[in-house]
Amino acid sequence: MSSAPATVVLVHGAWHGSWCWERVVRELAARGVTARTLDLPSVGGAPGESLTSDAAAVRKVIDAERGPVVLCGHSYGGMVISLAAAASERVARLIYLCAFVPEDGQSLVTTGGGGELAPWICHNADGSTIPDLTRAPELFFGDCDPPTQAWAVGKLRPQRPEAFSEPVPQPAWRRIDSTFIVCAQDGAMPPELQRGVFAPRARRVIELHSGHSPFLSQPVALAGVLATEATDAGAHSA
Repeated sequence: MSSAPATVVLVHGAWHGSWCWERVVRELAARGVTARTLDLPSVGGAPGESLTSDAAAVRKVIDAERGPVVLCGHSYGGMVISLAAAASERVARLIYLCAFVPEDGQSLVTTGGGGELAPWICHNADGSTIPDLTRAPELFFGDCDPPTQAWAVGKLRPQRPEAFSEPVPQPAWRRIDSTFIVCAQDGAMPPELQRGVFAPRARRVIELHSGHSPFLSQPVALAGVLATEATDAGAHSA
């Protein structure tokens, strides 16, 4: 059986899209690792699009692959991969990139124990959510250069609130090998929350000295970590 690297499926976080992974996809390709991206339907979607919708979209990507798959979820994307992989035998590893890692039956709003969305999350007239765009540069892209910050903030889109309130009954990390990547300079998800609550639920923990979006600020470093994980997952799946 082949011991080629597993395919990495990159799942973006809230308000983002597949655009955020462009730099990492190039770096992974240079290392011989295939990456897939997608746009989650709850971002920019109609009322009713939810975590279930997002997980179903990820499962379609998984099912289109022939070999082992590594799922990497960023921030809210951790909820998505926890649900998407729960009923899949194709996923060899989960990677949580400064991401939410739910316990059984938890939703995003209950994972951290507060039961509420962050105060910088605003609600539009149609009920969708959007971060305070005046704070987004520091929250999400604090260690990016100004042109990258402006470009990325301009790409953010509203997200349906249903995605944040839906629970994950039996998260996939309970049975699938997992790695948590702490972003030590994160402005959106406190590093102490990452280290103290979410990281202990994974089998391995790696730290990057980055803000919330290393796929933009440190794509080479992040791709190196992902390539190592994909190679290891591929070898163990052979």
